[in-house]
Amino acid sequence: MWRIVTLFVFILLFGVSAGLYHVKYSVDRMERQGLSLKAKIAEEKQAIRILEAEWSSLNRPGRLQKLSERYLQLAPVQVSQVVSFTTIPEKPGSPEEGNHAVLAGATHAGSPKAQGQTFAATPAASLVETR
Repeated sequence: MWRIVTLFVFILLFGVSAGLYHVKYSVDRMERQGLSLKAKIAEEKQAIRILEAEWSSLNRPGRLQKLSERYLQLAPVQVSQVVSFTTIPEKPGSPEEGNHAVLAGATHAGSPKAQGQTFAATPAASLVETR
């Protein structure tokens, strides 16, 4: 009887030792993965800081002003270019009918193009006559 109990205790001890061994090395592997992930996170945070610095450098108002002057060739709106809403003719038809011809640039007797004028919208949503 004691032999069976002793054998059972040795098998139980062996099982517990094997489980403990497995858990220990699993924890070690997970710690290595955790350190690796922490290093990757630190690298990504550094890359984000660098990109944010580059972004703020590229968005400096002075630099953007120079680029807009160089490539956009914009000019301030002159007072003589501003017209009132009453001088702008209304579109014929309703939106349901689909004014594709008017939107595509077709001219009619009351249109600005027929009168030799062209209108363009400014960012402030006012209408401006261009010459």
